Amino acid sequence: MTESEPSRTAARRLPTIVMVGGLIALTLFLFLPLVTVLLRQPIVNSDPVRAEIAEMMKRLTGREVVITGDIVIDEFPWITVIVGPGTLSNPEGFDGPPLISWQRITLKVHYSTLYEPEPLLGPVIVEGLVAEPRTDRAGRDNFSDIGPLEDTGPPEAALAIPRIELRDAVVRYTDESISDVPLLALENMQLTVGKVSRGVGPVDGRRFDIASIEFESGLRTSRSLGLHVDSTLKTRLTTVDLSTPENADASVQVDEVMLRLGALHASLKNIVASPKAAQSTLEIQPVAIDALMRLAGIDPPFRSRPDLFQLKQLSAELAYADGILSADKFMVRVDDSRVSGNVRLEDPVRLAVDVDQIDFERYAAAVAGGGGYDPDAPLVFPGKLLQGLPLDGRIRFGKISARGANLVGVSLRMESTPAGAPAPR
Repeated sequence: MTESEPSRTAARRLPTIVMVGGLIALTLFLFLPLVTVLLRQPIVNSDPVRAEIAEMMKRLTGREVVITGDIVIDEFPWITVIVGPGTLSNPEGFDGPPLISWQRITLKVHYSTLYEPEPLLGPVIVEGLVAEPRTDRAGRDNFSDIGPLEDTGPPEAALAIPRIELRDAVVRYTDESISDVPLLALENMQLTVGKVSRGVGPVDGRRFDIASIEFESGLRTSRSLGLHVDSTLKTRLTTVDLSTPENADASVQVDEVMLRLGALHASLKNIVASPKAAQSTLEIQPVAIDALMRLAGIDPPFRSRPDLFQLKQLSAELAYADGILSADKFMVRVDDSRVSGNVRLEDPVRLAVDVDQIDFERYAAAVAGGGGYDPDAPLVFPGKLLQGLPLDGRIRFGKISARGANLVGVSLRMESTPAGAPAPR
């Protein structure tokens, strides 16, 4: 078997999604310096306040921040502070639109606690946010170097925000070494974060507790990513613990993520993740296989029926480390067949899979759609198809039914070979 470019492309999918998720989290907490400045001094003239916000955000991110428009205070006794359009710049010498821009940020604070160390805050709303993470043709990106210019020490006051909202946000990730078209785009994104709190000091001051995150967006992926999706994505996260310890990688723990993308309904439980590693348990609800294929932009060569081509169960223990995604102890039920084992999505893909039973003839007739299928013709083993796949490992069948015969205890061994090398004997 030969190594293939699609397998290397597929390996980019998870890092891309993790990166975009991290960017969204970064966006949510970039406004914290803004909150600090706005609550510390009365706003008589917008210019010095804009300058101080920009300077604090530069110290936090290492990037230039531009804020335009007046800073307005409205309402009483809940004082509403409105900050106009702003941008977070790219690294020096990196051309193109800024990494992050927004149209308006609205913050509410009760007047009676306006200048207290721990003010009583209302909802924070960010409108018209556009995030453009990109990687250029030379492999340089505009997001991985974000970080504080200096350590300002642990926070001296606790923080509690009842709700944070992103309204009509857009996130587009482009890797110009692959394509000038965004690999992944989230459009008309609505995101609500409920009950954000942070403690005080070197430990609790670097931890954020979040009650829930609700997310809805249009999702489009490019075929260059190896998976074409054009659908609506809905997600809900419960009990999120985000930790940003000193001199260590940030980490996040989530009790459960419920995801709905078209016909796909799935959940991830007990998530523990950092920038370089993650683990979780995946469960997918029953769904017709042809609907899943259409969701991925694939025209299925068959039509699912109540008794055929139905995914009845899919569960697995997922782990991601060193750029490799693995699925351990997975269990898949398709119609009357059970498939279990372990898979590592590297190059080549490594697998150890057990299939209890499969009726090849039943599926061959269904794929043929009743036309061109000859039940008396010999059943041809798909050797050429398997030979072109970058697979290494074995598939063991308990029973194979075909042409009125049953084959019991069949093992298929696959060994991948680099391109140009002779096939193994």
